Amino acid sequence: MGMELTAFFSSGDGWAQPWVLDVELVEYLRFGPPAGHTDLEVAIALTRLLHHDFVSYGTDGQGRHLDDESVPLVIKAHRAVLERLALEPPVWPFRTFDGPRGFGTYWRANDMSGSWKARRDCVEQILGPARDALEDLQELEYERRFTRGPSGSFKNLIFAADGVKPEIVLRDAVNNEVEIVRHADTCLVFTDPLPPHGLTWRQMVAW
Repeated sequence: MGMELTAFFSSGDGWAQPWVLDVELVEYLRFGPPAGHTDLEVAIALTRLLHHDFVSYGTDGQGRHLDDESVPLVIKAHRAVLERLALEPPVWPFRTFDGPRGFGTYWRANDMSGSWKARRDCVEQILGPARDALEDLQELEYERRFTRGPSGSFKNLIFAADGVKPEIVLRDAVNNEVEIVRHADTCLVFTDPLPPHGLTWRQMVAW
């Protein structure tokens, strides 16, 4: 069902601070998704949040959720989640809204002062490729969800023997159940759930 932007915030005081970033949650996202959600859902929501807020700052300023202290935290979390999905993170020429490294300084230095469209196009150029790649992964997840396949868990990725090779027997040929009967301590066995978009080399190295 996806992840709502409100999941990243507390309600604040409802007036002067209607949006208060849950810093602990955002910091946690750099290491993994919260319970009940996937990295893909988190990445899509963070992309929407960053796109909305930078476009808002560059145009009418309405409905912005982040400030100069919180937006760098979200950018770091966004980068980490995309890297776990083996996607290329955006290259940001600015890191905040105001200040020397802010979006405002950037657009004034790059002839965008008189054009909301130019500022929207700038944000789209930065975040558009990541959003498109995430949409492709989402479509792949939908296809796999509605394609029938063998039941059971991902298995049989055994590698990196250090010394004596493990001895393996096939316990169940129908379900492809194997067992390491000797030297299990000299190898690695990948047992994490298989992501909906497939296992990448980067994810396996991170594991």
